[in-house]
Amino acid sequence: MDMKLKNPFRREKSVYEPELTVYQPQSGQPEEILNMRGIVKEYPMGEEVSVVLKGIDLSVYRGEFLAVLGPSGSGKSTLMNIIGCLDTPTAGDYYLDHQHIAHQDERTLAHIRSKEVGFIFQSFYLLQRQTARQNVELPLIYAGMPEKERKARTEEMLHMVGLEDKMDYYPNQLSGGQQQRVAIARAISTDPTILLADEPTGALDQKTGAQVMKIFQQLNSQGRTIIMITHDAHIAGYAKRIVRILDGNISEGEVADA
Repeated sequence: MDMKLKNPFRREKSVYEPELTVYQPQSGQPEEILNMRGIVKEYPMGEEVSVVLKGIDLSVYRGEFLAVLGPSGSGKSTLMNIIGCLDTPTAGDYYLDHQHIAHQDERTLAHIRSKEVGFIFQSFYLLQRQTARQNVELPLIYAGMPEKERKARTEEMLHMVGLEDKMDYYPNQLSGGQQQRVAIARAISTDPTILLADEPTGALDQKTGAQVMKIFQQLNSQGRTIIMITHDAHIAGYAKRIVRILDGNISEGEVADA
């Protein structure tokens, strides 16, 4: 996955840049917590420019479970990096929870990431020398939550994903599915605006992957907003809405059953 944060060769104007509209939430409508308009991402390739995203328009509403479905090389990882404030677009406007994101500096992006986005990755990214409890507690320490409150919060999150009897286990004592559940508990511990999941079942067998997806559905039923990036149409089918990405363009896919 491309984790590049800055493009030092960014040009002032992209040939793909459309007319932009300023995001204004409308009363009486479902709350729009993510709004992208005309998102372009370019990377220099010698004397040429590779255009990875070509004017993406995307809206996500609070409480949605959205799957972004696309093959390798479609631009989905680049889109995920921008949604998660790991990267910025070359052109276009991006608002997350009514905050303008598109051209913020890295320090501001880091602050926004910590408050607004809960990440769940294919490879779990657990600290191997920390127990499940300690892994989940870590972002709460960074957030400055008082010890008594964060201990209770950590236990609540691990109970929510069915690991109340594994809190003091280390990652190497847990199965892949259990490690991913720890990662989910960590991601939701700070109550972020969105959960952003990158191929969350990619390292799991089919049965375990289905169990993890059931947890996502349960979290969504509780009102959590989930954006899942995947190449797998079957996994995308667990979401309530699908958008397809191909060659840097997106289109609405089939709506999955609730």
